[in-house]
Amino acid sequence: MTLKYALPVIALVASAAVSAEEYQAFVGLNADHYRASGDSETNWKLDGTYFFDKKVTLGPLDQFEYINKVTNVSASFRREFDTNITRIGGEYFAENGLVVSAAHTRASGDYVNEVGLGYLVSNNFIVRVNAVKPEDESTDFMFSASYNHQLQGNDYVGFTAYADDEFDYFGISSKYFASLGEGRFIAAGITLDDNDGSSDWSAEADYYFSKMTSVGLTYNKADSYSLNAKHFFSQNWAVEARFASNTDDSTLKTYSLGVTGQF
Repeated sequence: MTLKYALPVIALVASAAVSAEEYQAFVGLNADHYRASGDSETNWKLDGTYFFDKKVTLGPLDQFEYINKVTNVSASFRREFDTNITRIGGEYFAENGLVVSAAHTRASGDYVNEVGLGYLVSNNFIVRVNAVKPEDESTDFMFSASYNHQLQGNDYVGFTAYADDEFDYFGISSKYFASLGEGRFIAAGITLDDNDGSSDWSAEADYYFSKMTSVGLTYNKADSYSLNAKHFFSQNWAVEARFASNTDDSTLKTYSLGVTGQF
């Protein structure tokens, strides 16, 4: 490669390195206000995740690699329809590719325990099995596999397939992320699943005007939709607003507001 062609490549790599941000801790506070035929309810959620190594952005400040490979711990508290729900969990990624996860969720005295075992076959492929044990109920098993197909630069197409142990519930999801040039990006995804013979689908898309500002929409088989906007006021703090409703029942409305911190 001659110097004439090498210099633009070096400049491009240097630019990407400068624009990428690194984070290890994430916190979020969200409020969802539901309205239906004159009735209303406001739910709250506070959550946080700490990664034991840095997570590198793909351009937008809220977009990271499709398959997480960093050990982490997380906790959340939700107030949903007069019920307090708490959850703690974590994932451990060993050097030999083994992945171990665990979580405990409690709501109104009832609890659910989860234990997972997985294997990182490669940086782009992971398989998992999760055992879910609700209080006083039998254990359910969920199997999944995720694959990341890397495209040019940070662009990728990711796929995840999943099913329970009796194959009563199964599905597949996919996500596409790409740079559109001039600091603009797009992220889009679709999910198809079947629950005991009842099929469902949902789709979502986000357009990034820059790495700090985006708008998005979602739609599903039940004709429910949402519109959202998110903006980072700094490298660490963002505000997000969302409106959701249903095309067949306009009396159902959700107004959401959230604040996110990344450090």
